[in-house]
Amino acid sequence: MAKLSANEAFDLAGELLADLELERLRLSSCAMKTARLARLLGDDDHFLIFKYEIAGYPSTPNGVQPEIWRLCLKALRVRKEKIKKEDSNTEEIVEKADLRSITSIEENAETLKLRLSYFQPQPISISSANPNQIISTPMRNVSLEAQIATNYRNEMTLLAARRAFIYDFVLSKLFELRVSSTAEDIFEEYRKKVDTHLSRLIPNELRRLDSIRDNLASNNPEDWANAGHSCRRLLQAVADTLYPPSDKLVKSAGGREVKVGAENYINRLVMFCESRMASGVSSKVISSDMKFIGERLDAAFSAAQKGSHADIDISEARRFVIHTYLVVGDILELNAESSSPKGKLDATAEVFPDEPASAAPFDSTGNSE
Repeated sequence: MAKLSANEAFDLAGELLADLELERLRLSSCAMKTARLARLLGDDDHFLIFKYEIAGYPSTPNGVQPEIWRLCLKALRVRKEKIKKEDSNTEEIVEKADLRSITSIEENAETLKLRLSYFQPQPISISSANPNQIISTPMRNVSLEAQIATNYRNEMTLLAARRAFIYDFVLSKLFELRVSSTAEDIFEEYRKKVDTHLSRLIPNELRRLDSIRDNLASNNPEDWANAGHSCRRLLQAVADTLYPPSDKLVKSAGGREVKVGAENYINRLVMFCESRMASGVSSKVISSDMKFIGERLDAAFSAAQKGSHADIDISEARRFVIHTYLVVGDILELNAESSSPKGKLDATAEVFPDEPASAAPFDSTGNSE
């Protein structure tokens, strides 16, 4: 559903830019479509702003409420003016907001334009039966004409500012959606490759992948926490297959003795990577990533055991999933490089170790000894 909304928002943003650039629609109609764009994107502030742009900003006999004033500021509706104080000749700067709807401004501009057209010279014929009478054309009300022209320019300037505000919002959202879509496409392609390898490595654990996706799509914070727990168990399952647990302490290449028990899944994953790596730099990078995600997942798991999900929000749950996929992908690619002549993570690469992992030396920082 979220993907469909993003696609709809992307198409709508592109259509709106064309409407604004080519002036295919009245500005009030563009504001209505922009409110829909904000709703699809879950941008509550701008949804209210564009709703008020269409209908006008509410006010009370005592003025504008603080929340409405905040939206006026965000919508660039507030301007500063100098006014003279009544009790002195000094001036002060005050802030004022135009609360009128775009529709009202458009209609007023059209009326002023029509009135202004009446002052244009018209072809007339004047004659008199008295040959001695001097006849002149009617005098133009220059002062009134100038006032109407000034008011018309002010309304058109305000409409131009409203058009620029809407255009900037739509353009920024289009760029955000384009970047987001590209990132999602890249991650989706990567995820499919990782899923293919996981289906061969731990086929009995594939239900966790579906569980992760279902939990992320939920609106329940407990489901977001469960997505993190599923990531933790997924890493444990990968570790159990690639480097089975042992009660014995294993000495690392640096001479340290580390635990490789059932709960020390990060240690075991690092050990497996150390056994397959030629580059010390790559080892440190992957080890650091695994330590980070492992500690975060363990913290989330501990919070869940205490019955608290308050520290886990949807953004963090998504980061858990992304980091987990990246870490698992690095591990499987490393295994594929050492097991396949191609040296790449693809759908046909072998993902099972060629030799017992327990013989591998390593220097781990994950899962305290």
